[in-house]
Amino acid sequence: MRPVRSTLYVASVFALLTGCSAGNVAPPTGYAPASNVAPWQRFTMRTIPPNPMNYDTTPRSGVYASQFDGPALLGYHAPNRKNHSPVCKVDANYVNGFSVDGTGNLVVPNGYPSVIGVFRGPDMCGKPMGTFKDPYGQASDAASEDAASGTIVVGNIEGVSSDRAGNIAICTLHHGCSRELKSSHITYYGGGVALSKSGDCWMASEDNASLSSATLTYFRGCKGGGTAARGWKNAYYGGLILDPKGYLISIDYLAPAVWVYKGCNPLCHLVGGPFALQGDSLYGNLSGNLLAIGDSEFGQVDVYSYSPKRITYEYSFSQGLTPSDLVEAAGFSPST
Repeated sequence: MRPVRSTLYVASVFALLTGCSAGNVAPPTGYAPASNVAPWQRFTMRTIPPNPMNYDTTPRSGVYASQFDGPALLGYHAPNRKNHSPVCKVDANYVNGFSVDGTGNLVVPNGYPSVIGVFRGPDMCGKPMGTFKDPYGQASDAASEDAASGTIVVGNIEGVSSDRAGNIAICTLHHGCSRELKSSHITYYGGGVALSKSGDCWMASEDNASLSSATLTYFRGCKGGGTAARGWKNAYYGGLILDPKGYLISIDYLAPAVWVYKGCNPLCHLVGGPFALQGDSLYGNLSGNLLAIGDSEFGQVDVYSYSPKRITYEYSFSQGLTPSDLVEAAGFSPST
């Protein structure tokens, strides 16, 4: 997981040295006059076509994978034990995490500029339902129980304030983002976000640039300044997933491992873990008893069988994915 500004800086320097544009980074089209506009908002996002391109018959359920430096979110049949190629795609821009709700609506937080696209389920790579801007930072994750008409919480890896600490934007598809959740407990990069059925929010975050500590912040009713969760044992930040029992599945990025907690509102009670993962991993989601996670270390999607007390590796697939493009996230459609 990374902020866009570091990628753009490296790519821009390379472009100046070689005299041509680098990779998928578009050349700047002029700077906004406001001094607090973040670097990633000073460029033009690649155009998302009105209809995603389908490679063959699009399934009504499956699994998605995102790559931060890849040009698209890829859709696959599920299960994909035989490592088949993707069957559809949604063009996207610097995606870290993403969200799929219970009916298969897909929420894609484009990081550069910070624009969230929503695509209709249950078909994979469905028709666009709309987009909205996130004015509070670089969108890097999302969570929603009902992306079509309900609340969408967007996690920002960086905010636009002087401290650049991560935050949560509270949004809806039709009205955009109306407010920002900041906390003194979120002092550096923001990671995974979660939204409960009762309307509570969480964000996992890094405490400093050396990746040496992490925090989990709880926002009761998705309001206020947040409370540091106690009893959270993760060494690193990562994705957050709520299972059907309300247990919080927390991915420990560089361990790499998964922890399962009860509560964290703000006191966490350990239910299970740490459960070892195949490689360094950030974001995933749950469908029934299967957990799909993006594996950035090995450039693949890893699928596990899940229960709060036990996680077992099942299989991986990598067709269409490129390790150097950083596989950041995976998610079943629909999710549970």
